[in-house]
Amino acid sequence: MTESDDIGLKAVSDQEGNPKGLNRESFGLYKQIADIWRQKIISGEYKAGDILPSEREIAAELNVSRIPVREAMKSLEYIGVVRQVRGQGVYVKKADLGELLRIVGPMGTKPDLVVFNHLFDFRLLIEPYAVEQAARLATPEEVARMKATIDEAKAFMAAGKDVEIVSFDFHLAVMQASHNEIIVLVSQFLAELLKLSRHYTQWNRVRRKEACAYHERIYKLIRDHKAEEAAAMMRQHLEDARVALTCKEGVMPRGCS
Repeated sequence: MTESDDIGLKAVSDQEGNPKGLNRESFGLYKQIADIWRQKIISGEYKAGDILPSEREIAAELNVSRIPVREAMKSLEYIGVVRQVRGQGVYVKKADLGELLRIVGPMGTKPDLVVFNHLFDFRLLIEPYAVEQAARLATPEEVARMKATIDEAKAFMAAGKDVEIVSFDFHLAVMQASHNEIIVLVSQFLAELLKLSRHYTQWNRVRRKEACAYHERIYKLIRDHKAEEAAAMMRQHLEDARVALTCKEGVMPRGCS
């Protein structure tokens, strides 16, 4: 067997259309193998806690060497689909979509003003609804968590520290209190982008105090179960933050000072 044969051998045919055919001309052979096994796990063929066949068995099934199989398992472990236990093998992990989204992230490039404006368009659709739901569904513990993030933000401001992270924590606490799993997962997926947007919208002490004041008003409306007023307050908060963003970027719309 030659060196090139070790990286990719002749294609495996499957008359029934199962995902065994590999493109041997591609340098991403391990990615194809990873996708095959990801699909097996997603389909339920292998469930959480199951142990996968050995590298040797998988390599024999696909007619490849163990090298791309090993790399495929590493890539699946990185995204949290499997875990490797030394001396035992590779096990399927319980799915954690939130962790997967955190790893993948929303983008690989630095966002610009257009991206941030699109982000605010999205937030204006989702967050007022989430606040309205939180005002109806939040538990006393969830309401207390919101208050704790506000207190922490005030302490940070008094100490001259940045508040982007605790500001995000307040919004995330509200999303969690909406009891909508998809809203929470999307918020986690966009976490880095949301934190970065706050770096641009809370660039000075005045803006940080304004944001904190909005958070306190929203928290009190949620606590008092005033759903429609809470949603309106969140909408106003986000609109003001968008104006602050464009002021920071030098666009200077009406309302900038």
